[in-house]
Amino acid sequence: MNFFCKLFGHTWTHRTDNPRIAWNTTKNLSELAATSEREAKFWLECQRCGDKNENPSRDQVKSAI
Repeated sequence: MNFFCKLFGHTWTHRTDNPRIAWNTTKNLSELAATSEREAKFWLECQRCGDKNENPSRDQVKSAI
């Protein structure tokens, strides 16, 4: 934990990992459909010290906006 985080509190920002999206054809071979390898993952991360909050509550998400 950073000195400023101890003094002022964490500065939370929204973060996400960006899963790769593949564009594949549908069964009729005339349309493209987006498929991803896995679901996107969201978390809050402190801007100053890099501390992660993997499962934030609704109140924590609202205060990070």
